[in-house]
Amino acid sequence: MDTTFEELPVMLMANSQKVVFIHSLNNFSGSPNVLSIVIKGFLRKGYTVELITSHGEGFLSDLEGISYRYTCYRWSANKIKTLFWLILSQVQLFFMILLSSKSNTTYFINTIVPFGAALACYLSNKRYIYHVHENMQQDKPVYRIFRWTYRKFNRKSIFVSQYLKTTALNCRNGIVIHNALDPDFIKTANKYLSIDGNVKSNILMVASLRKFKGVYEFAELARELPHYPFELVLNATDKEVKAFADEIKKPENLTIYSAQVNMHPFYKRAKMLLQLSHPESWVETFGLTILEAMVYGVPAIVPNVGGPTELVDDGLNGFLVDPHNQEDIISKIKLLMQDDNKYATFSSSALKKSTHFEEEKMIAEIENYLLTS
Repeated sequence: MDTTFEELPVMLMANSQKVVFIHSLNNFSGSPNVLSIVIKGFLRKGYTVELITSHGEGFLSDLEGISYRYTCYRWSANKIKTLFWLILSQVQLFFMILLSSKSNTTYFINTIVPFGAALACYLSNKRYIYHVHENMQQDKPVYRIFRWTYRKFNRKSIFVSQYLKTTALNCRNGIVIHNALDPDFIKTANKYLSIDGNVKSNILMVASLRKFKGVYEFAELARELPHYPFELVLNATDKEVKAFADEIKKPENLTIYSAQVNMHPFYKRAKMLLQLSHPESWVETFGLTILEAMVYGVPAIVPNVGGPTELVDDGLNGFLVDPHNQEDIISKIKLLMQDDNKYATFSSSALKKSTHFEEEKMIAEIENYLLTS
């Protein structure tokens, strides 16, 4: 396709620009997953890309075509150790960026955690932008630091949901750009869907092993509905999963898995997805697993506040619920499990909704915002 005259200046600017992406903890959670998609999108557009992140396995590992720099940050079960590594890594980040070039370079700060990067950019008058995924509303000292530095130093921000922009952080310096899925994820999903085999029957939940994520409520639902198979995928180690299974006296119809690199088999055999985060403790700001499940035509039952409400249309492709109302959740599970016609309508609507979140559109919107003054 020929390039128009109007497109040429943007393309030239892109090809001459460098973007330094900054993310504190590389793991298999949602924000590094989205960042990996953004990085690959910018590489395709001809940008020079550098990534500053932590060592360890995650969605940001072994990306081709970029240069890496690493901080010392690591997560530990010991909160004091985690805090120590966090502070040390932020000091490290501060000097890394303070001493770096600002010529034709934009610093892309993923989440509001890397406060050392924001401070360095602010003091050295570098071009930078925040990609905000989380609300960080918990009343903990470290979260207060994150919120204070963000509110003090943000100049331009991208928010992953309208809820996050207008409710959680109430920030005027930014726009909403919804997350999208990697095109490779959709291609793989289509391959899995083309394979004949398992009938959809499982009730799936994907979450961190945190009480406020609703993992105990999910286990109780499995106990209350013994005729349905439940699967729980936790962002946790095998040892942590075993301890949790022992603690809840795991019912036989519930299978619990540790962190998974490949979620496609789980979505293929899922009949519905549950997300039960406690809104008084943790409001979800988007819900990437909801979108991934929708690609498989899987309806979702999710909290009635936050980012998931921008994905799930109540009564059309899923249900919005109070995560503490077990009776209501059980009735909605039974409705979708027992009414094949209604389920087919919900499934079709979920698949259709997933097409609204296109990777190409997301990358174009981020690039346009990044290039504006």
